[in-house]
Amino acid sequence: MTDPLILLTTDFSAESARAYDPAVDLAAKLGGRILLVHVAELTTIVPHGAPLAPAQIPPDASELIEAAETAIASEAKKLGSKVPVESHVEAAADVAEGVTSVARDRGAAYIAVSTHGRTGLRRLVLGSVTEAIVRHAHVPVICFPAH
Repeated sequence: MTDPLILLTTDFSAESARAYDPAVDLAAKLGGRILLVHVAELTTIVPHGAPLAPAQIPPDASELIEAAETAIASEAKKLGSKVPVESHVEAAADVAEGVTSVARDRGAAYIAVSTHGRTGLRRLVLGSVTEAIVRHAHVPVICFPAH
């Protein structure tokens, strides 16, 4: 495999940044490149008084996406110049599906994701994005656990 692409996820938190250095090191060893991806989670809404109408994306979604594009450009600089780095913001209703969709569309060889390490009720209520990515991914997922 030449020039493998590692899709590296970020939610702009310190937890997600823990995966930056190891992912860059792996890309360098493989002669690959990094695609830094943030999924802007679009919460859909059902129009008031029309419960059978299709869910709509809120009109302020473009502001959310623009803010994410600005933030991801800053995050991409943190990865340095050891390997080629691209960044991408994907808008999706589900983060895990957004990540796996970009991985498939861009031909990623690997997905690298850092876990937040939530347990108990917080994990039950919030779910596990990493677990969903592993379940839906068509390529190996490299997980960096919380400390």
